[in-house]
Amino acid sequence: MTGKRTKEQILQIVAEYEKALGLTVKEFCRKKGISESTFYSFRSRYGFKNQTKDKSGGFIAITTPMLKDSTNTLFAEVNGIKIYQAVPADYLKALAS
Repeated sequence: MTGKRTKEQILQIVAEYEKALGLTVKEFCRKKGISESTFYSFRSRYGFKNQTKDKSGGFIAITTPMLKDSTNTLFAEVNGIKIYQAVPADYLKALAS
């Protein structure tokens, strides 16, 4: 389609992309015959700036594995500094120098 699109047409294009599972923006634009910059301009102009299919908003919980009795196990002591977790040898060398 060439020429100026109406607001309704633009909203329909963006809504179609949001429903198109598995398509990248590049693939979607190729199928619709529009440039990627035009597509991003549509999204920006009509309030779709931060919406993406690949990202969900907010934080995710990250857990770190804890070794049993890790608080009591001394890994290394260098110049009076006690280290209770594994560190690279280069780190220990830097502490020693």
